Amino acid sequence: MATLKNLANFISYVYKRNNWMLDFSYYFRNFKEIKIDRPIFLLGVQGGGLTLISRMLRRNKNVVSVSGNYHYWYGADEMQNVLWPILPPELSGIKHKFPTKKKFIKPRGWLYATNYLIDDYRNDEKDATEKIKANFQKIIRWQIARHAFNPKTARFTDKSQVFTVKIAFINKLLEEAQPKFILITRNPYALCYRSVVKKGEAPELKKAAKIYGFKKALDLAAQHWANSMKYALEDGKKLKNFLVVRLEDILNEPEKKLKEICKFADLKYSPDMLPQKQDKIVLGVRSLKRNKWYPLRKNINDKYLKETKKEDIEIIAKRCAKYAERFGYHNPRK
Repeated sequence: MATLKNLANFISYVYKRNNWMLDFSYYFRNFKEIKIDRPIFLLGVQGGGLTLISRMLRRNKNVVSVSGNYHYWYGADEMQNVLWPILPPELSGIKHKFPTKKKFIKPRGWLYATNYLIDDYRNDEKDATEKIKANFQKIIRWQIARHAFNPKTARFTDKSQVFTVKIAFINKLLEEAQPKFILITRNPYALCYRSVVKKGEAPELKKAAKIYGFKKALDLAAQHWANSMKYALEDGKKLKNFLVVRLEDILNEPEKKLKEICKFADLKYSPDMLPQKQDKIVLGVRSLKRNKWYPLRKNINDKYLKETKKEDIEIIAKRCAKYAERFGYHNPRK
């Protein structure tokens, strides 16, 4: 029975994630009648809590993503992976359309912001062109047309992590729509270590560990986190529509922090947006085993902080300490 349920879930997920390919209206309409209104972009690194926050926002009846509306609030929500065939390389590149000829490990979910690759993945406002702008806006308008109950009040949201090193670029492409950018942070001393050791997470770092060894893989993870935060903060300084929220604070005070996020994003807050005991995630989630929604787990970092050795912390601190301290994260061995 469990095997059949997993199979049904997989089929449902693949269909809901990719059924845009069966909608040929993209090629015959320009969707100019659809207005893009203050799109919301969640930023950060993989494993940093973006999925949780994205699901909360997508429970708002006006919010849509690349895979649906509030009826499918647990579906895929990353343009970089779902819509990559029609996105330019500058807006994809983690799994497909790599914007660099450098030979390195693939996929690049925890690698695109490493020192070796960041210059190829980094974009700012100077890289924005009319062609990219027109393509990007058409794709967003198309998603609103496909999924919104009321396109006039719809708010598009996305959490493509690679956008974290492209905030000023994305802002320039959508400046008339006044986009909102929310950076979600998580303690790097736990998160970088977790990304290397946790089964099922960051396969590219597992490959790196086999090729270069554990310490090098951990250093790559630390580079990725540090560069992601560096460029997010640099771009954020240029904008008024930029908010930083710590995942740990959201887990400790979910109602308070979600209200703050909604106020910043100009969304009407509802208690129903928070995880509820009666909530049921039916078929169509990426993995039934990996679904985490209720109850919220406050002590998500404890296990990894206890496991890390002094030398692990030193590797992470060398790359991340400067930005970690700006977010209130401190070396756990000091």
